[in-house]
Amino acid sequence: MKKILLIAFIATSALLPRNEAPLPSIQPATSKKPAGSVCLTSEEKRLVDIMNDFRRGKGLPALAATRSMSYVAKTHAADLAQNNPASGMCNMHSWSSRGPWSPCCYTSDHAKANCMWKKPQELSDYRGSGFEISSGSSGGRIDAATALRVWQGSSGHNAVIINQGMWNKPWRAFGVGISGGYAVAWFGNEADPMGEAVVCK
Repeated sequence: MKKILLIAFIATSALLPRNEAPLPSIQPATSKKPAGSVCLTSEEKRLVDIMNDFRRGKGLPALAATRSMSYVAKTHAADLAQNNPASGMCNMHSWSSRGPWSPCCYTSDHAKANCMWKKPQELSDYRGSGFEISSGSSGGRIDAATALRVWQGSSGHNAVIINQGMWNKPWRAFGVGISGGYAVAWFGNEADPMGEAVVCK
């Protein structure tokens, strides 16, 4: 049986700001309004559903996937899968120079934390900071159940999903993206002005 290497990353608390379809191609953004063009694939919807089942089991309310955060999540998952910015010292919060965003190499010292926090503002009409959890598979594909299992197995990722510790403020914006061997989830404390994401038809 082929062994799959799974990796996961999360930003640390010390830097919190105060206040099997083919891979989708990354299209240059023409505006900061993803609006009706944002939809969740069936596997992304499954990830939303099982994350919410997990939250409900902890006595927490379900999170609705929102358009801006889903747009950022889907865009970043595709960038990770297509452009491989997570290489060398750069982890999975990194962004390549091959898209309509500011590139950065996110390292374990969190020196470029703003690169992650500000991506929702950079790519959408969302005005708050965003926080990401990510997982990747060396096998080139990842599914919803595997991504959630990886996050549940990491105390830091698990805490983000269930609002524990430093993450005890309610999430009012949320989105997921899966592309190739990468799954990411984004969270924010402010409401998303673009409303809820829909499932792709």
